[in-house]
Amino acid sequence: MFRRFIAPLLAALTLSGCILVDDFSPAWKTAEPDSCVSKIAASLYYSEFRRDPEGKDMKELAHVMTLGKNHFLMLKQEPTDKGGRMYRFGVVNGIFQRYRLNPSMKKTFIASHPNAPVSFKHDTVTLVKLGDAETKLLAEIAEQPDYWQIEDQTLYNTVLNPLCRFDDRDLKELAKDE
Repeated sequence: MFRRFIAPLLAALTLSGCILVDDFSPAWKTAEPDSCVSKIAASLYYSEFRRDPEGKDMKELAHVMTLGKNHFLMLKQEPTDKGGRMYRFGVVNGIFQRYRLNPSMKKTFIASHPNAPVSFKHDTVTLVKLGDAETKLLAEIAEQPDYWQIEDQTLYNTVLNPLCRFDDRDLKELAKDE
C-alpha cells in the first residue's frame, strides 16, 4: 500500500521547482547579475548542484531576467555551461518567494499548448533553448497564477547586504528598466 502512494508523490514532487534549460542562448547575455539575489543564488547553487559556492563568482553563475512583471533567476553550475536551471521568483513585503510549476496543471498545459517547445522527461520541465518562442511562452505562463505554487520563501535581510534594498519597489523599478 505504501508503494501505491509513494510513486505518485515522488512524481509530483519532481515536477520541478526549477525549469531545466539546455541552452540559455542570447537570454543569458541580455539578463544581468543582481547582487540582490546573489546570496539566494548561492544557496540554490549549494542545494541544487550539491556543491559549495565558496569561491565562486555568482555574477558568472546567476543572472536575473525580467519578462513583463515577472522575474526569473538563471543559474549555471559552471561559467562555461550553456544552460542550467531557471526559477521564477518575486518579492512580496520583503520576502523572496521562489515558485514551482504546479504539477496538477501539466495536462491543462499540454492541451492548451500542444506545440510548446518544452519536454516533460522524468516529470521535469526542460527547454532545449531560451529563445524568443520560449521566453514568450514563459511570459504568458508566468501571468497565470494557476500554473504556479510557492516552492519556498526567504526573508531578504538588508542588514547583511546594505547596498541592496531588494523589495517590491525595486522589482517594479527593474521592470521599468527593461
